Amino acid sequence: MFGTVRQCDAFVRYIGAIILKTLIIIVSFVFGLMPACASHRAQAVGQTGFLQHYEHLKPGEEDGAVMVYRKPDADMRGYKNIVIDPVKVVLRADSDARSLDLEELTDLAKTFHEELVKEIAPIYPMASVAGPESMRLRVAITDVVPGSPVRGVLSVLPVGAAISGATKVATGEYADVGKVEVEMELVDAASGERLGAAVDRRVGTKMPFRGSYDDAMDAFSLWARRIASGLTMARAQT
Repeated sequence: MFGTVRQCDAFVRYIGAIILKTLIIIVSFVFGLMPACASHRAQAVGQTGFLQHYEHLKPGEEDGAVMVYRKPDADMRGYKNIVIDPVKVVLRADSDARSLDLEELTDLAKTFHEELVKEIAPIYPMASVAGPESMRLRVAITDVVPGSPVRGVLSVLPVGAAISGATKVATGEYADVGKVEVEMELVDAASGERLGAAVDRRVGTKMPFRGSYDDAMDAFSLWARRIASGLTMARAQT
């Protein structure tokens, strides 16, 4: 009799563990499909000298770029195409990315450039040589921090435990998550006159089963979409 009771208890614990693991998988999968919602804007950014200058940059709108500039009287209707320069890596003096592999940084820059072309090409034709009716987009990655994703959650999480998020540190950024900072500038290709500029930094949150650079990739997509959206609105101005 007692043996039967112990067997039943063991069976119940076994079933409970399976149910818990299943729930963890479901929760992890759902949150893994929400990378854009997970990232947020950082509180501050640095300066590298990549931009022509940092005058007139002002704090951006909520969840927009940290610092932005738009030429007040810019008339975008005369531009027929755009040159998107290869994305550069110009790291801040205090960036820990200096210890990263050069090939990794090069791949990130290439990926960002491809994302920009994908989003902007349907709006403005790409030009390899700038003309009098061309804009030029200059972009640099100035800092990148790989995330430390939660891996093997099911193998290390005890029954009854919960998946916890990362903890914010004094800077307002989560510890051990992906971070990436950029400087961007849109200029008249012929005169070099600045039409707009932005400096932004995006910080991810701890999510199960995400790669080291997933937060950076999400930020690249976000920036590319926002630039494309801004160009669309500017082109439609009357």
